[in-house]
Amino acid sequence: MSKDYSNLIKYLDGSVYTVFTAFNKKLEIDYLSIEKYLDFLNSYNVKIFYVMPYNSRYSQLREKEIFDLNKFCIDKIKSFTDAKIIVSDCIHGPTELKKEYCLHAKELGADIFASICREKYFSDDQILAHYEVMNSCNIPILVHVMPFLSGYNAKNMGWPISIFDGLCKLDNVIAIKEDTKDVEYSIHLLKKFEPRLRFIFAGRKKYFLELFNHGLKSYLNGTSIICPDIDNIFLKLINQNFKLAEKFVKEVDDPFWDVLVKKYGWHRVNKASLEKIQMMKRFERLPMISLNNLDYKDVGEWVDNTLEKIKLWK
Repeated sequence: MSKDYSNLIKYLDGSVYTVFTAFNKKLEIDYLSIEKYLDFLNSYNVKIFYVMPYNSRYSQLREKEIFDLNKFCIDKIKSFTDAKIIVSDCIHGPTELKKEYCLHAKELGADIFASICREKYFSDDQILAHYEVMNSCNIPILVHVMPFLSGYNAKNMGWPISIFDGLCKLDNVIAIKEDTKDVEYSIHLLKKFEPRLRFIFAGRKKYFLELFNHGLKSYLNGTSIICPDIDNIFLKLINQNFKLAEKFVKEVDDPFWDVLVKKYGWHRVNKASLEKIQMMKRFERLPMISLNNLDYKDVGEWVDNTLEKIKLWK
């Protein structure tokens, strides 16, 4: 990497915080609730915010709304002291449109731009050509890795390691958001490409524990959407008492994934959790659906229990 982004990459250490998109009863974007949640995270001194395609509901937004949401979040987060903002492009669409999102974000002062490539995979050259265009925008780039659909047999497939070799040659590509939950594959990526590429893995803390000693430094927040103290406690423990960190994960984090997410799915649980802490309503635009009142009550009980548990860890 010819450019020195080391000071920026330090902001990715630890937990990277998702920005969730709220809707009101009329299913319009509820910017007041989004602002309320951003202020809530800022009150815990959160320093890195990530507006991302799935958690931020880009699949429910029109093109113009994505531009507008990105602008709103950039403007708001740049008003915080020493905070950084990552925004993204649309899930599907031509590279030229994604370039427009990137240049728009750069003009507004975004710190990192995340680009996702969901077209069917035919070759490494095809995927690298997309990221070469994004790299040409001259803004730090995060590559959002999701499993490909093969253009040959329509089966799900992971990213060939050779693509990451190619990404390393692009001087503005600094980070990878990766979500296979495959420990052996992840260890291989970390050994081969860290520190050239900073990897941000899924938010389950049990997974982070498995990869911490292999060089993983960053993860996407999960349970801490309801209270960043969950991350603060976890990161302190993992650096001071690994066994105690494992106990914390088993008591606080695992029930969320093993019970609630398994039962209802991450995307519905996160919005229900945010409603329980009075940040936003769980309204969604079709074809996404939200939890019904009975299931919401189940999530609410987990939120209450978890907030009580973490008091014992402070």
